[in-house]
Amino acid sequence: MHIDLLAINSLTAAIVAVIAGIIILAAPKIVNYIIGILAIILGVIWIIGGGWLPGIISIVIGIIIMVFPHILNYLLGIYLILLGVFLIFGASSLIVGIVTLVIGVIVMIFPNIVNYVFGFYLIIAGVIEILHYYGVF
Repeated sequence: MHIDLLAINSLTAAIVAVIAGIIILAAPKIVNYIIGILAIILGVIWIIGGGWLPGIISIVIGIIIMVFPHILNYLLGIYLILLGVFLIFGASSLIVGIVTLVIGVIVMIFPNIVNYVFGFYLIIAGVIEILHYYGVF
């Protein structure tokens, strides 16, 4: 039986996931800064490739994320709240909509929880894959 929690299919990827999870738990804001840096780098690549508008937008978003790192967490919270409302009223999926809405509200109240959850997730997924690699299950 193989459990796919994340696209971790090798021992190397599992070890990287565990290390990344530990780094995120040690410095939870690092995820936001990494995303900001990646947005800036992608913006530069877009501009070099001739895509001026998406490049400029990506750079501006990267700078905003670097200056206001919590903005990603709040955007995720807003997204989850809106998705929950849509699921409840637009897609007639009451239970999933309520759960999504509640998670969105929790993220809005405790924005750093997202980074911790992601860090734990990477560690758990990595450990499961390492155990699977060595035939524990």
